[in-house]
Amino acid sequence: MANVLMVKTSHLTPRQREIYEFVKDNIMNRGYGPTVREIGDEFGIKSPNGVMCHLRALEKKGLITREPNLSRAIQLSDKPQRKTAVDLRGQFGQGTRLRENKDNEQIDFMDLLGSGDHFLYRAADDSMVDEHIVKGDFLLCRMQQFYRDGDRVIAVIDNKETHYKKFFQDGNRVRLESISTPKKSTCTNNINILGMVIGVIRRI
Repeated sequence: MANVLMVKTSHLTPRQREIYEFVKDNIMNRGYGPTVREIGDEFGIKSPNGVMCHLRALEKKGLITREPNLSRAIQLSDKPQRKTAVDLRGQFGQGTRLRENKDNEQIDFMDLLGSGDHFLYRAADDSMVDEHIVKGDFLLCRMQQFYRDGDRVIAVIDNKETHYKKFFQDGNRVRLESISTPKKSTCTNNINILGMVIGVIRRI
């Protein structure tokens, strides 16, 4: 049975209660809190200072805690928080002996993902099966300001076709190279990169 977090919120204003429930839902269901911008967008609060006033009130009333200078720093004061760290059991290479980790090390998902905005795209069909991605797989992406040669990206070409390919800067143009067939590539000036793919998640 899933853990249920019961917190008395009768001492909150209606808007504070709405924001608290939004924060709690984000943390319990996706593992981390919303950004100030996400809260503002959700409730139509245009000023970041307006959002911060509500967050300071929730913090003062003991419902949340915040870490300074972090974009997703909101945590619930009451447990449970969603677990974001897992045990690192060991490491191995293909066909080699398993080397067990004896240090009880844990890897936190958020540290592993790195800084920046993260989001998912779901494969709608099996058109990327040559890249070992099948219908229903989730492509975990991170927004980047700059991209390096060889980065795997999701990109829209000519405002219509979406592709999952390797990025290369080719002079003033971008070259998108097939992952499974490197010699097959497309050069274009009309491109919108949606994000860098940093992982693939498959539910079995």
